Amino acid sequence: MVSTSVSQEIPERWYAIYCKSRHDVQVRNRLKSKGIQTYLAEYRTRVRWGQRIRKVTRNLLPGYVLVRIQLTPKNYLRVLQTQGVVRFIDKPWPHVPWIPDEQVDSLRLLLNSNCPFEEVPYWDCGEEVEIIAGALKGLQGKVVEFSKKKNIVVVSIDLLKRSVAVEINAALLRRKKKILVA
Repeated sequence: MVSTSVSQEIPERWYAIYCKSRHDVQVRNRLKSKGIQTYLAEYRTRVRWGQRIRKVTRNLLPGYVLVRIQLTPKNYLRVLQTQGVVRFIDKPWPHVPWIPDEQVDSLRLLLNSNCPFEEVPYWDCGEEVEIIAGALKGLQGKVVEFSKKKNIVVVSIDLLKRSVAVEINAALLRRKKKILVA
C-alpha cells in the first residue's frame, strides 16, 4: 500500500504577508522561532538626520514579510496566528497567490550586491531579460531602455506591485526565453 503525504503534494512556495505598521522585523523573528522560513527585503542606506549622515537598515517592502511554506491549513493558521501578522496578501484561503522563486531570488541577489539601485514605480510592460555576467549574473527582470549603451533593469515582486531598478550595460543582458503553452 502506497501512502501519499500532504508534504509531497503541496510544494513550498513564497507568500507575502502584511504586518502591523512597523512590525516587520518582530514578525520575521516570531515566524523564524516557529521554524518558518522568512525573507525581509532589508538593505543598508545612508540618511541625513539634521547635520549628520547615518547608515540605517531599511525594508524595501515596508509592512511586508515573505514566507516560504507549504500552504496547508495548519501552516496558514500558524502564520496568521503570529502576533503582528494582519493577513496574507490578495485572496483568502484557499486561493492565496504565491510569488515565483525567481522574483524573490532576483530581489535577494540585487539587495545583497553592492550595486546602487533606486526604487521605481511598478513596471508592468517591457521585455523580460536576464543578466549574463558581472556581480548581478542571474538576475532576472524587465528592461526599460535608457540609452543605446545602458539599460535600466527593473526587478519586481508582482503580487506586491513593488519594483526596484538598476542601471546595467546593455551588453550584459540576454532576452529571457518565452515558454509557449499548447
